[in-house]
Amino acid sequence: MKRFIKLILIILLIISLPIIIFRVNKPKEMNVLLVGVDAGDYEHKDAPKRSDTIMLIHLDTMDKKIYMYSIPRDTRVKANGEFRKINSIHAIGGIDLLKEKIEDMLKIKIDHYIKVDYKAFRELVDAIGGIDVLIPFDMNYDARDIKIHFKKGEKVHLDGQKAEQFVRWRKNNDGSGYALGDIGRISTQQEFLIKVAEKLKSPIVLFRFPKVLGVVTKNVSTDLSNIDMLKYAFTYIGINKNDIKTKVMSGEPKYIHSVSYYIPSYDNDIEFLKNFSSNIENNKKDYTIKILNSTNKNGLAAKYKEILKENKYEVAEIGNYNKKLKETIIYCNDEEVAEEIKDIIGCGIIKKDVDQEEDAIVILGLDSVK
Repeated sequence: MKRFIKLILIILLIISLPIIIFRVNKPKEMNVLLVGVDAGDYEHKDAPKRSDTIMLIHLDTMDKKIYMYSIPRDTRVKANGEFRKINSIHAIGGIDLLKEKIEDMLKIKIDHYIKVDYKAFRELVDAIGGIDVLIPFDMNYDARDIKIHFKKGEKVHLDGQKAEQFVRWRKNNDGSGYALGDIGRISTQQEFLIKVAEKLKSPIVLFRFPKVLGVVTKNVSTDLSNIDMLKYAFTYIGINKNDIKTKVMSGEPKYIHSVSYYIPSYDNDIEFLKNFSSNIENNKKDYTIKILNSTNKNGLAAKYKEILKENKYEVAEIGNYNKKLKETIIYCNDEEVAEEIKDIIGCGIIKKDVDQEEDAIVILGLDSVK
């Protein structure tokens, strides 16, 4: 009898908990950086780890929607004066440097972060009771720390260990795999997270929250409090799959100095990224522009600095160029920006240069003297 009464009290507590929480403080919209770190150094477990998965998540609590924006691990960024893949930033400067780079790159404020390694991932999947998936490809891959073997078309209940195998797979032992490489894997990871959200629609999962919370507290690194995690978890119980929107950062793979990078063109994602900030726009002030004068006309660089400023472009630096040019050259790593600058100044030849630090370097030639 005592056990029965205890069970009833626990059920009542679980049912009333959302009401208690929301009366205290209704959850606000927020942007969360979700980072999955790799296994790292096998001999030195505390060694800095690269980020295997980088995803920005916006929680729109008003309309009860979720937006997921994935950043490919090979995305080219600059840190400590050198171009690197973004997945190395966490190993260099931890979560703070990674947040800083993403905020600077996308002009979006990140409110909180959640960092998960594969051990925590396995335990979280086990804590919610696993996930059912239909295997989309034959998956056969063997490495030192993982062995992945699934058959295309089979329906599999993924426990934590199998779920890790499923989301980590990119290619087979014979080299076959996702047609788009890591981009294909990112899409699979997004779909897996949607399935997790659907699993959380079940009221039975409420009884698993204490176990989930225990795993998070013990193994997940985050700056969210336990009470905040509960508030947001209860907010999204029952969310419809159609209310979860996903996107992979626009761009293309490219070899630069024999290194394979993903060159982003996230300006194409502005409309999607507006969901992460009501104020986001293609803000021209955020571009880094340098103007150099190759002519004998004094004050020419300053003149065009003012012209660009009138068109809401801020020029970071002006100076002189050591050669005389007949035609103005606009070196850029964003051709859309270069085209707009060319229209503003009324001349120029555009040349792509992804190695330069600035978004655009304008070298004024004789054709700019008016």
